[in-house]
Amino acid sequence: MRAVADYDEARVAAIARDVSEAIDRAAFDSGDWNDVPAALARAFPGSFGGFWNNNPYREELNFLAAHNIAPEFLKSYEEHFAFINPWTAFWEPIPNGTVAASEVVAPARTFDRTEFYNDWLKPQKDVEAATGLKLVGGRGEVVTFLLHYPLDKSDRYETAAVEVLKRVKNSVDRSITLARLLRNRSELAVSGAALLERPHCAAFVTDSARAVRDANAQATQLFSKGSPVFVRRGRVLLSDNDADTRFGQLLRNMGNAVDRERSILAFRGDSGSAWEVILAPLQASVGTPGILTLVPPQTLVLVLVTELKPMADDVPDLSNLAPLFGLTKSEIVFCRKLLAGESVTEIADSLKLSVETARTRMKAILHKTESPRQSHLMLLLSRLS
Repeated sequence: MRAVADYDEARVAAIARDVSEAIDRAAFDSGDWNDVPAALARAFPGSFGGFWNNNPYREELNFLAAHNIAPEFLKSYEEHFAFINPWTAFWEPIPNGTVAASEVVAPARTFDRTEFYNDWLKPQKDVEAATGLKLVGGRGEVVTFLLHYPLDKSDRYETAAVEVLKRVKNSVDRSITLARLLRNRSELAVSGAALLERPHCAAFVTDSARAVRDANAQATQLFSKGSPVFVRRGRVLLSDNDADTRFGQLLRNMGNAVDRERSILAFRGDSGSAWEVILAPLQASVGTPGILTLVPPQTLVLVLVTELKPMADDVPDLSNLAPLFGLTKSEIVFCRKLLAGESVTEIADSLKLSVETARTRMKAILHKTESPRQSHLMLLLSRLS
């Protein structure tokens, strides 16, 4: 019987066939993605296999499949070590489709003083040597399929592992290409449907990195005016700095699944008008979850932009608020100034109040109107005016 270490042409071809078949099964939901690194690692005793999609720019591990990595090491890689892996500096710039062996291009011992080496790689017995395949997932994603094995087995494993990965490259690339196509179609369908349902206000769809994916005519007009929202270098921004900071944080939270609820913020535009911005996360539908696991759809965010107030010289008297909420005359004056686009500091100055007194009055109004924040109050005032 032929020894396992006898990696002749027939053996290499058989391994490549097994791995390719595992890829096809996982892509079309008749198998599991963990079977892919397993098919590779089982052919090289003492090794472990890994298959992941990492976005080093945004520190996101979008997909992870592995075989023969202890659960605690797998978890720590997913939570921390994926983002400090020194091999990333090698994989990022090299051409799509490259297959490389670490002992040839970047031996682990060259970063033996790093946290990654001493706290993650070294404790996993002797698996310092590696061979990997790099493919581009899109949007800054790097898909890596690799095999780690003992240093003393490099002479026997390296050539065969390189050849196997070269032969399965097309299978992996085909799955990634199809997944990217399905992801784009899924996201376009979701964003298009969301905009179709909002024809009466400025609406656009963005991702957590502020890239505009789609926009209706009203939103496009606002972009061209440069206020209250505008696009710079492909990224959408709000004209008010404080509101823009909050806007960016909300997008990141929704993209990272920290916040799945609708959020509202309000601010004053350059022309003095007040605006409400509503953000609502959209989840792209997954028609074929197996293959889309490899390059998962991003959480998109629907953004609605509405002007809340009339111009300052056309602000209603808001006298109807007194019986509705028990507001005093001074509080109604305060509300009128808010509706006219004045900030709390500006109101304090115009009414000759201290800023602290103005803030106290604002808190009282929020309490009486049961408004959790100023943006909700502005929406209420706009609707009741």
